[in-house]
Amino acid sequence: MRFRARLLILLLITALVPLSLSFMSQRSAVIRFGNKLAGDTRELLNNGAVNLLHAQVDDYARILERDRSIAMLALQAQAQAVENRLASPPPPAGTDFYLASDFSNPALQPRDLTPSYKHQRPKDDGSFEAIPVSYSQQVVFLTRGTQLEKVKQQVMQLSSMNQIYHDLHQIQPELFLWQYTALGSGVHFSYPAKGGYPEGYDPRKREWYLKAVIHDAPVQQMINDLTTRALILTLAMPVHLPGGRIAGVTAIDIDYRQFFRDWSIPSEWADIAESMILIYDENSADEEHKLEILLRSSQNRISDWQTPVEHNYLDLNDSEMDEVKRDIGNGISAVRRLTYRGQDVLMAYGVRNGSNPFPLVIVPYQRILDRANDAELYINSQMSQGLRTSALLTIAVVLAAIILGFIRSRRVTRPLAQLTEAAENLSTGNFDTKVHIESRDEFADLGQVFNQLGERLKERNQLKQSLALAKEIQQQLLPQEIPSYPGFELTGRSIYCDETGGDYYDFIQLNDTEQQRIGIAVGDVSGHGIGPALVMSTTRGALHTLSDHYSKDLNRLFRDLNRHLCRSTSDAFFMTLFYAILTPETGTVQWLSAGHAPTFLYQQGKIHQLQSSGIPLGIVCPTDFDKTQEIVMTSGDILLIGTDGIWETINSRGEMFGTEELVRLIRHNAQLSADALATLIIDNLNLFKERESQTDDVTLVIIKAL
Repeated sequence: MRFRARLLILLLITALVPLSLSFMSQRSAVIRFGNKLAGDTRELLNNGAVNLLHAQVDDYARILERDRSIAMLALQAQAQAVENRLASPPPPAGTDFYLASDFSNPALQPRDLTPSYKHQRPKDDGSFEAIPVSYSQQVVFLTRGTQLEKVKQQVMQLSSMNQIYHDLHQIQPELFLWQYTALGSGVHFSYPAKGGYPEGYDPRKREWYLKAVIHDAPVQQMINDLTTRALILTLAMPVHLPGGRIAGVTAIDIDYRQFFRDWSIPSEWADIAESMILIYDENSADEEHKLEILLRSSQNRISDWQTPVEHNYLDLNDSEMDEVKRDIGNGISAVRRLTYRGQDVLMAYGVRNGSNPFPLVIVPYQRILDRANDAELYINSQMSQGLRTSALLTIAVVLAAIILGFIRSRRVTRPLAQLTEAAENLSTGNFDTKVHIESRDEFADLGQVFNQLGERLKERNQLKQSLALAKEIQQQLLPQEIPSYPGFELTGRSIYCDETGGDYYDFIQLNDTEQQRIGIAVGDVSGHGIGPALVMSTTRGALHTLSDHYSKDLNRLFRDLNRHLCRSTSDAFFMTLFYAILTPETGTVQWLSAGHAPTFLYQQGKIHQLQSSGIPLGIVCPTDFDKTQEIVMTSGDILLIGTDGIWETINSRGEMFGTEELVRLIRHNAQLSADALATLIIDNLNLFKERESQTDDVTLVIIKAL
């Protein structure tokens, strides 16, 4: 007999004997118990729903941040590529490109033009048809009055954007709908290539174009798509000519329904729950227009592209919404039960971070209680039946419980005593301790588990020693001594949040030129722990091998490093890397950055943020990087290269350290030595996070010209 049955017998001895003596008086108590159980079920369902919704909106917030980061990174790379080509001479004559008018002639269309399941156009009968597109080409559309001869140079300059669009599209093919660039000259490039532009279409009059030009900054805008006529989210960013003048706007269209495909609402709520993505306007004086509904899961509207998108706002007029307003205004994630538009609901919302989008889910409360109501009916019927039968069985069960419990009580205590003695031996470090329990119940199973525990503890102890050794080895891979060069101070720090980490910095003496030069590297592998540590070690070895060979061609160095990481690591890891070559004799710093930004340059009392030259290593292979950039450092100049663990450090209030605080420390303490400045920054990080544990690796390198 299993121990569970024996325990039940013991419980029956203490519970059923008095129950048999007072059966009739307890009948009403049993009924009350049923009602209370139903009430507890309601409470459990409520608590379970609250906890589930809270966890889900937090997960949704992370999904939104992930997709937003991917889209913004792709948009920045796209804008950088457009600006590079506008700053470069056009390619040789003979480069092919496709005009929008070519798509009306089958003989002139791209060969790979095929219907796309993702791009569908509504027909008059309400059905949809797939739009033919080409994923190898972009299309060139000229607005009314624009002559090809006058914009031919720009068309030729951007004719090589096909591969850039294609590579960026492959990063998130289900998320990106269209990628395009509209120039102020009246020429419009779109990917994937397609025809069907309407008469009089001018992208320069679209709201996303106007807002990006007016604000000279990235913008997001809900619009009705020109081709599919579906509601989409457009991310747009201005592009500039070498002199700084705005040349036009480049953008990425996102099918908003993609945001909701990763959101897993329980099946019993899915048909009635509503998910939303909101943005909060802190500067709006109108309380009714502070919370704009950017997207909602129930939207499935098809409209003409010229129809303005209606702005919807969360109704905040009800007094019960005051606490919701305070939570969202203070950046607090919560789940609240309230009356919204006359309906009793649970409203769950994620953490708002500035003007970034955040999720909100509304579930009618009655749907949550449906299972509790069903359970109450079932419990009442079962308890009524149980009361009728328990009267006949009580006396027999009580007598049997007493007899069996008396006979088998010793077999319960004997294994417990043996396990207690063995546990004391195990606690002293004797991992070979074993127990021998001769029974066929849970005690025998517990004995088997206990006998395996010693081996597992021994393995855990060995693993702990191995991690300590791995930490020591990885620390040896970082520079043991800071090199010294005339006219410059160099210093570096790396603090891991686990025994091992994925941050990396290095000083590499180059031996391929007559001038004394040094390579300076700072990298950050995604995640932390053993995996990123191995990727870091692999990259360090490759960088040391290739640095002398490609000291005059950083683009080639980065391409080889990227190819090496794509080949030798899984898709789970990628690495950002900033690499610079310092020539102390001339004070020049040549640098290139693979997704590692920002980097801070202090010159003449001002701080400039150096941006990334391309996407991180190990994501897409092959990939191109921008040309090597060069700065000249004079006395007092400071170059600080760090990892995001610095400005993303979070304190107990959920606040981030931020780049603004780092900039302030550099500006106000520029007179300090490089080593003293690094110490000051680390000390301020420790003060800021207070007692919160470190959640990411922190690495920084400082170069100061004397």
